[in-house]
Amino acid sequence: MLLVLLQTTSRFKGQLFKPADPRQNMIFLGVMLASFLFLVVANRVSNSDKDSSRRYSKRAFRREGQRIGLTKKQIALLESFIKVYHVNKPFALLSNTRTLNNTLGQALRDISHMEAPPSVIEERKLNIYRIKQRIERVFAETNQISDTRKLKLSQDVTFKMENGNRYSSVITANLKEFYCARVPVGKKGSQVKWAKGTRLTIMIWGEDGEEYTFTSKVLGYNSVKGITSVFLQHSNKISRAYQRKFRRKNIKRPCYFFPIKIQITGTGKREKKEAVVMKNKGRMGTLIDLSAGGCSLQTTSPLSKGELIKLNFEPMKGSPVVTYGKIVDCRSNGRIYTSMHVMFTRASSKNLNRINEYVYDFE
Repeated sequence: MLLVLLQTTSRFKGQLFKPADPRQNMIFLGVMLASFLFLVVANRVSNSDKDSSRRYSKRAFRREGQRIGLTKKQIALLESFIKVYHVNKPFALLSNTRTLNNTLGQALRDISHMEAPPSVIEERKLNIYRIKQRIERVFAETNQISDTRKLKLSQDVTFKMENGNRYSSVITANLKEFYCARVPVGKKGSQVKWAKGTRLTIMIWGEDGEEYTFTSKVLGYNSVKGITSVFLQHSNKISRAYQRKFRRKNIKRPCYFFPIKIQITGTGKREKKEAVVMKNKGRMGTLIDLSAGGCSLQTTSPLSKGELIKLNFEPMKGSPVVTYGKIVDCRSNGRIYTSMHVMFTRASSKNLNRINEYVYDFE
C-alpha cells in the first residue's frame, strides 16, 4: 500500500515546485525597493515636521540655539519673538525657514516704532541680521555643489592659471557628456584657448557666496548659440575652497573710494600711527556685489592689493553708506577694467544695517 502511494502522481505536480519567472522576481524586488525608499523618505519628512513642530520648551529651545552657534542674547531675542508674534512652530526659528524670514522681517518693520535711542535700535537690527546670517551659514551645507552637472546656464565661472592669471567666463551649455563655457578674453582682447587634453582649475560660487574649486579637462571647441565655447569634461570632485561668512548680492551702483595712508609720527615709546584718508585722490568705480563683510567693485583706476581704502556708496537710493576696508585681491577684467575685492575692516552698525537691508530684503 505504501509503495502504491509513493508511485502515485500528485495532482499538484508542476505547481508547488515550478521554477520562478526571473522577470516576475525583478518586478517583485523593484516594488519592494520602491516601498522601502518611500518609507525612508516619509520617515525623514515626518522627523523634519516633528523637529519644527515639536512641543516647545525653553530648555530645549536654548540648547538647540546654542548648538547652532547663537549667542545667549540672540536666543533671548528669538524667545521674545515667539511671544510677541505668536509663532506656532518655535523650533522653525532655528532653521532656514519661511517662518524665520517672516518673523525677522516683521521684527525689523516694528523696530521703527520702538521708543529707544538710535544706537539701541541699530544694535537690535544688527542682532536680527546676525541671527539670520548664522542660521543661513549653518544650513548652507545642505546646498553644496557636488557635481558639474548641476551648473546652471549663464553661471559665472573663473579659470585659474598656475601663473596666477584668472579669466572670467560663463556656462553656455550643460549636457550629459560634457559642459561648455565661453572662451575667455585676455588683456589684449584676444581669445584664450588651451590645447585639447589640458587640465584647468575652475572656480565657482554658490548661492550663499561659498567658493568651490575643481579641475576639468579640455575636450575641444565649438560654437554654442553663436558663442565660441570650450567643451569641458564633467567632474564630481568639487571641493569647497572657502565659505563666505555673509551672503552676497549682485549690485550695480556707482561708488567712490579713497586711498588711506598710515602716517607715523614720533619715535620709540612716543611713536604714533594715524590712518589718513587721501581725500584729494578719490577714484570712481562700480559695485559688482555686496555683503556685510565686503564687496567687489570694477574700476579703471585700481589700487594695489593690500592697500587700505575708504568707500562711499548707496546700496539703495537715499541710503548712503561709508565703510573702511582692505583690498584683498585684484583681477584684470578685459583690457580696461580691473576688479578689486575688498574686505571691510570698519563700519558703524547703521551702515552695516543699510547693507544688510539691501542684501536680505525681508518682505
